[in-house]
Amino acid sequence: MYLSRLFLNEGNRQADGDLRSAYGLHQSLRWAFPGAGEEGRPLPDGERLLWRNDDQKGLLVQSMTRPDWQALEDRWPGYFQDIQVRPLDLSGLREGDRLLFRLRANVTVNRYRNDQDRTTDPRTKREALRGAKEQLEWLDRQGERGGFAILGADIVQSGNVRLYKARGGAPMTLFAVTFEGLLTVEDPSQLAQTAQQGVGKAKSLGFGLLSLARR
Repeated sequence: MYLSRLFLNEGNRQADGDLRSAYGLHQSLRWAFPGAGEEGRPLPDGERLLWRNDDQKGLLVQSMTRPDWQALEDRWPGYFQDIQVRPLDLSGLREGDRLLFRLRANVTVNRYRNDQDRTTDPRTKREALRGAKEQLEWLDRQGERGGFAILGADIVQSGNVRLYKARGGAPMTLFAVTFEGLLTVEDPSQLAQTAQQGVGKAKSLGFGLLSLARR
């Protein structure tokens, strides 16, 4: 895998527009992967593109293959201020390792619309988990099936965020929670897969990237 830290040039019209539109940004990032830039065309087989905007710390992008950021720069000259790319190797994970983590996630659950009669109305709806206790329990559940256990976590941000799917389009509201803390590795291969695939929903809109670091 590869981890890129990108600093976009807000003075560039395309970059400035992308920073205001999560959907537009995702579409632009796709141009770094052969054949995937045009809307509707899939990413290369096996690719999973995850990203998170860390504001002053830059745009963090994780990919399975090495991206060609020069393709974006050639398409929109002046798009970047700085580009940093490094390999990301998770093969060294070991059971019992303690790692720092950061995750921005769309913390939701599916619940029945009619909890009194699920047989006649099996429909569900996605609901945000707004209480800190529920949010931390959600994170624990991700760990149970993701190969890790949470040792301690802080909620550094929680609330609705307004995102624009396209420039000039109507805004959409998603619920975002940013967690930071310490986890322990329970299943190294499962955690590596979790990190590759991302956590939770709305991954194409800047959610789900699980960042891991040694203490």
